[in-house]
Amino acid sequence: MPRRGLAVVISASALAAAAPAVGALSPGTITVLPQDGRGVYLDAFAEARSEIRIEICVLEDPVVLGGLEDALARGVRVRAIVDRGKYAALTPERANLAARVVAAGGRLHLSNPVFPRSFPKVILIDGRRAVVGSACLDSKTFARYRDYAYVTDQRAVVRDLGRLFEGDWRFSRPPGVRPVPAFNPTPPLAAPDLMVGPVTATSRLVAFVQRARRTLDVTTELLGNPTLEGELAAAVTRGVRVRLISPLQVNGGSAAVQRLQGASLRALAGAGVRVHVTRRPESAARPYMHARSMVADGRAAYLGSISLSPDSATANREVGLVIRAPRAVRRLADRFAADFAATRPR
Repeated sequence: MPRRGLAVVISASALAAAAPAVGALSPGTITVLPQDGRGVYLDAFAEARSEIRIEICVLEDPVVLGGLEDALARGVRVRAIVDRGKYAALTPERANLAARVVAAGGRLHLSNPVFPRSFPKVILIDGRRAVVGSACLDSKTFARYRDYAYVTDQRAVVRDLGRLFEGDWRFSRPPGVRPVPAFNPTPPLAAPDLMVGPVTATSRLVAFVQRARRTLDVTTELLGNPTLEGELAAAVTRGVRVRLISPLQVNGGSAAVQRLQGASLRALAGAGVRVHVTRRPESAARPYMHARSMVADGRAAYLGSISLSPDSATANREVGLVIRAPRAVRRLADRFAADFAATRPR
């Protein structure tokens, strides 16, 4: 059955070339953007039988929203929480969500303003599977941003993510409705490999870095967190080869953000971290480094929305996951090696 409303956006042949066939959603797999396209998201929505829950920074891409429209047409319940600040700033997101999701029967909430930013990149399918990653679902992501997504069916992780969503749903409100009071508690979380900002993100990222013994490969869009950057420097001093890829200039960043980015790049390089940067102009072949990931000793990886910015781990609502599936870790490691070779020192 064709996806309703997609013909005006992208042809069926182009979509087939850009993504795996529907039904290919497979736990333990890594999607690399922009090369792998929208397949993981469309497959996730096509697999849903009862409910889709999304907690994300931006939900704007018309093709992705077409997949949600299809799910709604099948009777699937769709609920989404998007970042309040991004929603206010992005006219295309407001228009596309209204036309493609809310008008079709989906429910939309804006994040509680107690969080400076609410940036989890989490999709829950029927309470059975989750897609966790670093990608905002806007059109530029699929054109020129390096991002990752991971499919998991680990029961403890999916259960905790469901609890997190339900708590955040209770403390968020639809567009136009007055925000709730300035608190948003985080429910108890049991999965040891799950990181949630601002509750467990710092301690678990620190522990991940400290477990590295030989190599640590890091990608992050944003820098400036002295605690986490200090752990990278400390890893160098104990003999770990630490490599980092980050943008030379942050897209949309203020002058203060650009100064902080530059200062952190210089400081980390001075501490012995091998720093490479992505530069403008960006393209699918030379993407902007939006990913947040780490690979330690080629055996374990961190992937999620938590960056090395000052407030990502400490104030924002964010989500990350430690991954141990060998094929997924290897794919992240191989992609990092290729990106490092394709970029240059700052």
